[in-house]
Amino acid sequence: MANTDDAYQQLTDLLDAAGLAEHALFLNWGYQPADGPALSPGDTQRQLVMQLIGDQPVNGRHILDVGCGRGGSAALLVEKWRPLSVTGVDLSSSNINFCRQRHRQPRLRFQLADACQLPQADNSVDMVLNIESSGAYADLAAFFRQVWRVLKPGGDFFYSDIFARQSLADIESTLTQLGFSKVSGWSIRQQVMAARRSAGDKVIERLQQASQTLATPANVDELRNYFALPGTPIYQALARGDADYVCYHWRKPADTNTSDTLPETLLAALRHRSQRLDQVVNGADNPVFPLGKPATDAALNLFALPYAGGGASVYRDWGNGDGWPADWRFCALQPAGRENRIDDAPQRRMADLVAELAQQIEPYSHQPWALLGCSLGCKVAFELARHFSRLNRPPRLLFLMACPAPDIALAQRVSECSDADFVAEVRRLGGTPDSILLDQEMMQTVGKALRADCALAEHYQVASSVSVAVPAVLVLAEDDALVPVASMLRWQQHLSGHTTIKRVNGGHFFLRQQRATLQRWLVDALRQPPAPPAVTPTRWLPFGLPQADGGMPVFCFHHAGGNAASWREWQEPARQLGLQLCPVELPGRASRFSEAARTEVAALVAELNAVLSPFCQQPYALLGHSLGALMAFELAQQLPRETLQGVFVSGRRPPHHPTPQPLRHLMDDRELAQELQGLDGTPPDVLQHQELLALFLPALRADFTLTERYAWRQDDRALGLPLQAFCGDSDAEVSVTTMSEWLRYGDERSKLHCYPGGHFYLQNHRNAMLQAMAGWLNLR
Repeated sequence: MANTDDAYQQLTDLLDAAGLAEHALFLNWGYQPADGPALSPGDTQRQLVMQLIGDQPVNGRHILDVGCGRGGSAALLVEKWRPLSVTGVDLSSSNINFCRQRHRQPRLRFQLADACQLPQADNSVDMVLNIESSGAYADLAAFFRQVWRVLKPGGDFFYSDIFARQSLADIESTLTQLGFSKVSGWSIRQQVMAARRSAGDKVIERLQQASQTLATPANVDELRNYFALPGTPIYQALARGDADYVCYHWRKPADTNTSDTLPETLLAALRHRSQRLDQVVNGADNPVFPLGKPATDAALNLFALPYAGGGASVYRDWGNGDGWPADWRFCALQPAGRENRIDDAPQRRMADLVAELAQQIEPYSHQPWALLGCSLGCKVAFELARHFSRLNRPPRLLFLMACPAPDIALAQRVSECSDADFVAEVRRLGGTPDSILLDQEMMQTVGKALRADCALAEHYQVASSVSVAVPAVLVLAEDDALVPVASMLRWQQHLSGHTTIKRVNGGHFFLRQQRATLQRWLVDALRQPPAPPAVTPTRWLPFGLPQADGGMPVFCFHHAGGNAASWREWQEPARQLGLQLCPVELPGRASRFSEAARTEVAALVAELNAVLSPFCQQPYALLGHSLGALMAFELAQQLPRETLQGVFVSGRRPPHHPTPQPLRHLMDDRELAQELQGLDGTPPDVLQHQELLALFLPALRADFTLTERYAWRQDDRALGLPLQAFCGDSDAEVSVTTMSEWLRYGDERSKLHCYPGGHFYLQNHRNAMLQAMAGWLNLR
């Protein structure tokens, strides 16, 4: 049923006609416990609310139920607990009118309001409840901001709904970046499905009979899908696991602020949340794949992107013959605004287009997949490769044809010019038949997508340092008047994986004449075994690689906001003790300033593991301070254990200690700079120089993101690392008692060394620390 006020009025009329209005107080799908007796439909709906709130305090609190529907949840709160007040808000006037007539308990009121523009005052509510309502919101990010605004510091947000599985990361990332702290999140998919099975079709039959008395009888299939009964597309999506029903408990911390901005890619993903759910529910008729759909059991899925103004049909003859394997899928993507999607508004921003297409690819990105693009499609493919590389699921190959490198700006701007000038420019570019160019009505239809693509290309450009570590094939034509050879070869600086250059004839639109050759090259490239990721140790070890005769290598990791040079002065004293200190430079700082800083510990550790493993076949040790201690600890579990002689950690909470509030990576630049004033370790000339500070803060924020989002997934086995811990006796960041808890991860000889000083005590105790390390390593 459509989620509009008219639809809710129709539902109200239908329930009245069926004599069910007084009983149908909840609109949620219910919760049937797996190990309990079968509950009635109404009791399962009550149980879902109870499960969401759990044992959290309700008495004496002001509560806001957003999307209150027919008031069942709000009434239950007053019935079971003693809140100071419960306010239910809903955009449907029929729902609010019903609630005001049906629920007249003290402390309970109902209000007509938009969830994205709540009328409540700032910091006025102790608890916000939102159940199965957010899928209808036009701007989900705006709703989350409203929840943050109205909640008091320390207030709770209880949130449950059905989601496409791949949307969950976007939801959690948004709420985290806005400043919320995740208390818990859990799936109740099986219990919701059990409740839907127990509901049966009796209510539907009764509603259908009653609808015959109304001017517009109800559609039975629509009713069954609205109630998610077995056999409906939405129930099947839950059964397959493509969709999930999740409960969340988030909290607004008592001492942190919300983020003013969210990444555009994240906002775009939220805007397409409903579309993503529609895809997993009604995937069989997905218009984005008009020629051939991807498959989860395919040996490889190849996703192809058309040139500007083109549609999926440019690849109609691809994916068959010419040695194309039978267990591979060739999937031409259809952007909005063309061919079978002519009525859909085309995207004019790269972030929106990438977010939309990434949703289509995501379910298949856990298995071998690749990207092909022609002209503008190359840049879209490149951005998709960047997106999935950040998720550690990069494509096997980029096959790029007839497109200038992404750092080259377009010289001409034609997207906003007059119709006559636009047609003239399209004619000059070639590739569009005169029969279309001369047909004004046709150009108004086809030109919509072409103009959007032009706008997208005109506003897209990346820095010359941006790259992806994905193997690639670059196909260029020497006689291409639109894309000079040099601008095509410049792609190489954006591709750090193995890159092959192929040359053809046929001008800019060689795609049409050279299909057989191009597909043969594509198949040959994809049949090559995946190349191991390129490892360039000198980038990570800027002061030199370990030498065979230089003493035992000790790989050193710097503190948050530091760099490899933090350990420079340690190298010579260490050498005199028989140790070879090898400072590690993380991306985004000092000699690697132009690279993107990492914000996920697992991804960074995987890269470091590939870099350092070859040097760890002989005895070695790991040393880290603050952030570096975390890196040393995680790497100790990945690198060869049999040759690991020592793990030296300093000035960092042990892994099982979560980061206390406030989270520094969520602070704005002004707040973060003020925070640094009270901490040691940042040179005064940086703090006092605004331009230096602006360069310094992004890397520091990335480091805080690494540490503050880190969660130790402890198992039952004892790690038994050869571990020594070091600390300052007056460290305001990490107390001696807290630092001593590191010893639980060490073997029987683990020890805590304490020195006078604060968080950066080690600056004054370098020689003593090195002697303690050398003595320990000699024992082993």
